Order: sequence, then structure tokens, then C-alpha cells
Amino acid sequence: MSCGVRVIDLTSSLGGRALAKLGVAYAPGKPRVAVRLADSESAPVIDWGGPPGRDEPLCEPSAPSALVLLIGPGAVHQARELFQRALNEAVRCVRIFLMPSAIMEEIALKQMLMPHHESIQLYRLPDSSSETLWFVLIEELQKLSARFSSGGNTDFRKREVSMSSNLSQSMQSIISIEGAMAAALVDHQSGMCLAQAGSGVDLELAAAGNTQVVRAKLKTMESLGLRKGIEDILITLGDQYHLIRLIPNSPGLFLYLVLDKARGNLALARYKLTDIERSLKV
Repeated sequence: MSCGVRVIDLTSSLGGRALAKLGVAYAPGKPRVAVRLADSESAPVIDWGGPPGRDEPLCEPSAPSALVLLIGPGAVHQARELFQRALNEAVRCVRIFLMPSAIMEEIALKQMLMPHHESIQLYRLPDSSSETLWFVLIEELQKLSARFSSGGNTDFRKREVSMSSNLSQSMQSIISIEGAMAAALVDHQSGMCLAQAGSGVDLELAAAGNTQVVRAKLKTMESLGLRKGIEDILITLGDQYHLIRLIPNSPGLFLYLVLDKARGNLALARYKLTDIERSLKV
């Protein structure tokens, strides 16, 4: 089901590599595609494609009108044109993700960005990996989902999760870790959130997005011929740690923890997650 977000891809290969992680075939110049972020029917769907024609609106009037511009090097003219179109069409929310090498594009867009353009935000990706792109994109989708849901404008809704007493106890143990903001148990084969605790993060959306991160890492490990399993995946933000810990005794599952950087201790959180997973029963 659509979450009302359209991605316009101005990269030569990053977008295609990211979608390939989901088993979606895409290349610049190809028709736009609807991308489901997990195998569940209730998982969010984003619209992904190249620049629309001049007579086609950037966002459908009936949708929440969130637009993501993914920009690589060599796209200065197209980036400026799309930026101006977004202003002219009064798109409610625009997020611009620039590849590290898109230096001229960043300069050009920053010259157009004015203080009163509150609906437009520009980010430089830390690297050009598809895993990083997915994580940053999912983080932004979480924020957009929360923003639109407050006005009843999003189709993406959280499912009611029925937890066994053991899962509930495990979630409470995780969320009691110093600095813990949110936690979830996720099936990365389906993208479903099996249990959750905490607030401040759309855990259903995070489950779907981090499923893609885990799948991509597992696929990379397999391609490299590395036999030993992944223990955890750490993603560091300015004020948060996002820790994904695969559960060795329950293949296909992982624990997801959002930890406040100022209040939490990463080493202690890792230790406690390891201890909690031993008693976890699904």
C-alpha cells in the first residue's frame, strides 16, 4: 500500500543497485516502478523512477505529496529544474539526497535554497553504498510517516502486534537498557515486526527498512565467500545508535535497538542484548 512518497532517481547506478537488493530490476530511463519495502501486504510502497514529463505533476494531488530527489554527479541541469518545479507546484515536502561526488549539484541547489523553503531539506549521503541509501531513506520515511499520519494523510498504518508473555518480557528488558528509545523483534524473511516497545520511531517502517539492510549485508557476505555469520550491524547517527543484532538460535530473526547516544553505553547495550537473546522464545 502506498505511503505517498515518490523517489525521482537522477543517479547513473546507485538507484538501480539499491533496488536490486529488493529483487527489483530498474535502470535509468526505464518506466517508474512501485517498490514494496517488505514481503508483507501491509508493508509500505514507494514510487521510484526517473524525471517525469513536463506535463506530469511531481506528486499526485490526492497523495501526501512527499518527494525524494536522489541526485548523482552530472545532473546539475535536471536537479535545478526539478527543484524549481517542486517550488512552483508547492510540493508539501521535498527531501534531496546527494551522492558524495555530486559536488556541483550541491553547490547549485544550495544557491537556490532559501530560508523560507522550510518544506525542502538537503542531505549529503556519507557514502555511495546501497545499504547506506536504504538506511537514510527509511529514516526519512519514518519522519514523513509520523508527519503525515498526524493529519490522517498516510495510508501506512501500524498493525496490532500480539506478543507472548516471553516476547513482551524480552522487549521490556531491552527498553529498560539505559538510553534505549525503541526496540523491535523482526523477521527479516518477511519484514514483519513480531514484537516492539518504546516510542519516537515508527517501528513497523523501521522493520521493513532494516530488513533490506540485513538482506543486503547477508548477500554481500555470501558473495565474498565469508562463512561466519553476522553478529550485529551498527549504524551511527549524530545523536543515536541503531543496532541490529541477528539471533543465532532463531535464524531469520533480528533484534533492533535505537539507543540515545548521549545517555546510552553501546558496549553495555551489546552485552545486554546478547544476554536477552539467550532467553528469547518465539
